[in-house]
Amino acid sequence: MGTLLKRRTFLENSGMAALAAMVPGSIFKLSNTPSDRVNIGIIGTGSRGNWLNKLIRDIPNMSVMACCDVIPERLQMGLELADPGSKSYTDYRKMLENKDIDAVIVSVPLSLHYQIAKEAMEAGKDVYCEKTMCFTPEESLDLGHIIQQNNRIFQVGYQHRYNPLYNNIKGIIQSEDFGELSHIECYWNRNGDWRRPVDDAKWERLINWRMYREYSGGLMAELSSHQLDIVNWIVEDLPVSVTGYGGIDYWKDGRETYDHVHSVFKYNDGIQASYTCLTTNAHMGYQMLFYGKNATVQVTGEQGHKAFMYVEPTWVNQMKKPEKVDGVSGATVKVLEPGKPIPILAGDRPEDDAEPTGKALASFADCVRERKTPLSNYENGKNSAICVAKANEAMQTDERINLKSAYSMK
Repeated sequence: MGTLLKRRTFLENSGMAALAAMVPGSIFKLSNTPSDRVNIGIIGTGSRGNWLNKLIRDIPNMSVMACCDVIPERLQMGLELADPGSKSYTDYRKMLENKDIDAVIVSVPLSLHYQIAKEAMEAGKDVYCEKTMCFTPEESLDLGHIIQQNNRIFQVGYQHRYNPLYNNIKGIIQSEDFGELSHIECYWNRNGDWRRPVDDAKWERLINWRMYREYSGGLMAELSSHQLDIVNWIVEDLPVSVTGYGGIDYWKDGRETYDHVHSVFKYNDGIQASYTCLTTNAHMGYQMLFYGKNATVQVTGEQGHKAFMYVEPTWVNQMKKPEKVDGVSGATVKVLEPGKPIPILAGDRPEDDAEPTGKALASFADCVRERKTPLSNYENGKNSAICVAKANEAMQTDERINLKSAYSMK
């Protein structure tokens, strides 16, 4: 491995310190401010909802005081993780009547996000909504009006925005030394049918909702959506068109959403970003590849992301010129070799490598207390949700879909 590429040495020496200053430092540490407790109600205590439930236990001044689910076993699991004395509900509307709840987490099938988030905000609750934000573009656009009308804090569960590693990656890619960004490739491949075990057949469509188009946006919504959000954030632009292909070509088990998908988004400046998800081969796993004129940044690893930079031969020669030594750091320049990976670090402190979902939840609690807009908010949630819906439309119609007018609120 090459010399570790740290945020401080790269950003300061490449003139990117100004970018770092624009990002609030508070999002990169768990909150420990002694202030009012934020009381949370979780709507949907399945695997994801209860993972958030578990993380909240370690966040100061944040507690889960109510859980809601229609499946008894899942509701019981949620109550066991929540604060002692937490209340249980099978009807989320009854939970919303609880005046002691400050905010709710919406972790339910995608088709229910809009209605539950809408009713929660109309009941005076702030909302942490899991990705993808909404099922349809129309829902995504309308939700903005609901947020404004009710003056609510609204955060979308794109936790990678709270991982300082991605902030460092963005700084590197936007630097002059990286060169013009031309192409992005994203992969999220697994080997398995993506189904959850069902003990009682009556719960099949609810537990395996990801299999059915009535409830789910499939692989684009559940996996690629995370990467799409990061790409839009790094590029600082939105796609203008999308094409895509998919099919149910292996798992002939009654599912309606595709078992493999491939989509390509095009941006105004010619950048193309491709997204591939497989359920029949895990090679590549989780990968993001950003190709610049002078270097490539690779992000890898579904559980605990790692990043590396690979330099082009022409960049190595440029960087070894005396006037370019500070483009990265003197130590790094000495070991630059084409094809040799240079690790990119999250930061210099142990807490920089903390679980990003925990950081996202702690930041949400701070936003609720201070009434400030979250880093992952309605705007990026809307844009990503629309991109997901349009990518699925492109796959289903076998057409190139124009996105230029898709993002505007009406």
